[in-house]
Amino acid sequence: MNAYLFVSKIRVQTALAYRFNVISTILVQCLIMYAMSCFWTAAYDGAETVSSVSQRDMITYTTISVIMGNLLTMGVQDRIARSVRSGSVALDLLKPVNIYGIYLAEDLGDCATALLQKAVPLLLVGTVMFGFPAPASVVHFLFFLLSFAVGYLINWLLAALLGLCAFKTLKLGPLANVKGFIMKLLSGSIFPLWFFPVGFRNVLELLPFMYIYQLPLGIYIGQYTMEEIAFRTGLQLFWCAVLWLLFDVLQKKMAAAVLIQGG
Repeated sequence: MNAYLFVSKIRVQTALAYRFNVISTILVQCLIMYAMSCFWTAAYDGAETVSSVSQRDMITYTTISVIMGNLLTMGVQDRIARSVRSGSVALDLLKPVNIYGIYLAEDLGDCATALLQKAVPLLLVGTVMFGFPAPASVVHFLFFLLSFAVGYLINWLLAALLGLCAFKTLKLGPLANVKGFIMKLLSGSIFPLWFFPVGFRNVLELLPFMYIYQLPLGIYIGQYTMEEIAFRTGLQLFWCAVLWLLFDVLQKKMAAAVLIQGG
């Protein structure tokens, strides 16, 4: 555990060194936040609620979604692809620590840095622009934190599973772009799923993507009842377990193939 904590600490120290990147990212995210707020203001066109969601709730949804997007940035897929492409993956797998645990520790370190460098400034800017994006209640906020943590693991596992494709393809290429597009469209990070047609929404709710953004954000603004929160959080934990088992099986198969073939 000390090794993984040390890796996370190093990632934080490294990220803190790139201040220009942080400033430019915050500026871009602020523009996105403002553009999305203008979109929802125009879309509501004076209506108090749409699909039982008020305009104020949608502004809060957008603000928190932009903040979450900075915390849910994963590097594991690129790290796996680089190690496979360079051939260092065989040596990495022989190290006395779990290499995927190291990747997770690095991403958690990046998340901790983003929380301080990006999330807090964006929250302050959003508060100045639109007012403080308050959660529906303290209880909803606590469930939001739980749902966000599980959603983070789901997002990481999906990225890691994509990274494992590099063992077969060597380069991820368009796969990474396709995955990013699917995530944006189907996770509810931009458009909440309750605005989609009922049939399409029912299909999306069977997939793991909505449990990364849609569920935590819906909990935050009070869109779900306590019974729905308990049920959907159970489904979220189910998907997390399924993806973890799938990743565990696949990474062991890939590791065995690499070690047998010699990298």
